[in-house]
Amino acid sequence: MMKLAEALNARKELEARLTRLEERLHASARVQEGVEPDESPDALYAMLEKAAAALVEIVSRISRTNVETVVEGRILADWIAERDVSWRRLRVLQSALRAAAPSYDRHGGPGSVRSVTTFSTARRHAELDALALRINAIDARIQQANWETELL
Repeated sequence: MMKLAEALNARKELEARLTRLEERLHASARVQEGVEPDESPDALYAMLEKAAAALVEIVSRISRTNVETVVEGRILADWIAERDVSWRRLRVLQSALRAAAPSYDRHGGPGSVRSVTTFSTARRHAELDALALRINAIDARIQQANWETELL
């Protein structure tokens, strides 16, 4: 039996393997006329197909497990979706706060245009902090479930 966390690691390794195979295929795609490639493109394609099939299998099993596993009354897939969207919201808030930060124009004189922030940065910073705490709590639930759950 395999734990969900182990399957996630296997997925990561397979994705990295596909990337390496892609690089090797690129290196073998064109050679000087009369020169053989260092690696057989056909052999590389065969390895690619085998790794891709293994990745499909592990991703399917992970997805089934995420839908079947219930953590604190919600399926694991819902926790993952909330965490991922929360991360996206966090990055948007961080970006907006950076954009709202005052910038100082070295050439600004008495006639220069003054810019002002259009929203409460204090409120958005508080929202950012609360969101970061929520993400950490969700991630802790997910990580615990990953190590406790058998892969389907």
